[in-house]
Amino acid sequence: MPIEQIFETKEEAPEFLRAALLEKDGKFVFSAETAQEIGGLKKALEAERKQRAEAEKTLKQFDGVDLEQYTQLMKLQEEAAAQKARDTGDWATRESQLKAQLAADLQKREAHYTAEVQGREARLSLMQRALNDALINSEAVAAITNAKGVPELLLPHVLRQTQIIEDDGRFMVQVLDPQGQPRIADIKGTPFTIRHLIEEMKADPIFGRAFEATGAGGSGAQNGNKAAGNGKSISRAAFDAMDPTAKMQHIRSGGRIHD
Repeated sequence: MPIEQIFETKEEAPEFLRAALLEKDGKFVFSAETAQEIGGLKKALEAERKQRAEAEKTLKQFDGVDLEQYTQLMKLQEEAAAQKARDTGDWATRESQLKAQLAADLQKREAHYTAEVQGREARLSLMQRALNDALINSEAVAAITNAKGVPELLLPHVLRQTQIIEDDGRFMVQVLDPQGQPRIADIKGTPFTIRHLIEEMKADPIFGRAFEATGAGGSGAQNGNKAAGNGKSISRAAFDAMDPTAKMQHIRSGGRIHD
């Protein structure tokens, strides 16, 4: 027995039947005659009912919910998510910029610090050299004067054989051999001092000419030194406290130094 169902409009029919509707007298008719068509209709009807049941179950979750408010909340949530994504992107860019700026600042500071250190090292080197010269000059001039030598002639040769070393915070004059190694005065390892060097130079046939001759007789240089022997005598501490110009004037005037 055929099954027939009439719908006033096509939209009234279930969606799965619309393709099989026949328009008749302004209405839409569905007709099924065979068992196969009826079986297909039943399966389609069962599927439709299952989908409707699932839809109703889902719809129950929204019982008591204001759909307008829900829609607005969902929109706000989407906007917040979009803003978060934009903010994250902006922060990543800003972070990259900050890292680049920090690296540039560090490089600039490092260059400035390196230049400052190099400048300080250069000034320190000059100051150290001046200190060394002053210490060596002071001790050498005193030793030459005590040995009745002429500092103007002997000092350059003394400076060439000496250097300043620092030992436990103390600066000391060290005498070097031709190979640049520290000299010793005896087998015990006693340091070879400027006084030792001056005595050695005084005994040398060439450098010995720059010292006052000994004995009653002598040359004009000896007489000149006798006159100089009448100069003022000062302590070594007082001599060391003088500036280089005053030291030289004291020596030229025939002044003496005593310990």
